[in-house]
Amino acid sequence: MKKPLALTLVGLLTIGGTSAALASTATTKAEADPVLTAQNANSPISEQEAKKIAEAFIGGKVTDIEKDFNDGALYYEVEVDLYGEEFDVDISEENGQIVDTDGNLLKTNAASAAPIAPKEAESAAKQAVDLDTIIQTELEVENAQFVYEVEFNVHGDGEDVKVSGETGEILSIDDDFNINPSGDQISAEEAKAIAIKEVGEGAKVTEVDLDTDDGISIYEIELNLNGTEYDVDLDANTKEVLKVEKD
Repeated sequence: MKKPLALTLVGLLTIGGTSAALASTATTKAEADPVLTAQNANSPISEQEAKKIAEAFIGGKVTDIEKDFNDGALYYEVEVDLYGEEFDVDISEENGQIVDTDGNLLKTNAASAAPIAPKEAESAAKQAVDLDTIIQTELEVENAQFVYEVEFNVHGDGEDVKVSGETGEILSIDDDFNINPSGDQISAEEAKAIAIKEVGEGAKVTEVDLDTDDGISIYEIELNLNGTEYDVDLDANTKEVLKVEKD
């Protein structure tokens, strides 16, 4: 299980040294405040503390803050301005943890806090989809984890590969990527034969669909054997049986 990303002010002050992580005027002011070093990550935080966390993380000034209730927990929804650009930061009221953000963190103080560097994330994304030309790369926090969104041009549209900023693993690939050339795919008839062999001789195919999941082409096959329904998912390129379900 992944460790949650404890992006509180205490954590920010210890990432890469105080002066390196908190370089803006706003955060220099925040560093001098005893609350930053005294913050207990296991106790509820005040609105003022949430503001300081957001300002230190982004390196800008808070323009708005609201408290909201979401998924059974209280959050501070904080808007921060940095050189005219707005960033949204959601902070847990329970412990001061940064849970979600909106806006490219590579333009902020937080850029240096991600364990995985942008180049590493881009390299992983390129390898995953076998493409070289990147349109742009963005960094955000999702569910208390750093996440890179690496965007490629696919048939004229921007499609994303999400890469963990914690481990470098691929989290998701937009369905419009075609990682394996269609010429390498097996035919629907061959897919049906494999599914029948998997379920049992005498099975009748009732439906076949070719779908894409995270860039992988998959045959979704429904069969009936002696009145029992079966669903078989099959990799259209490797012939690997991915799933067999009995209804």
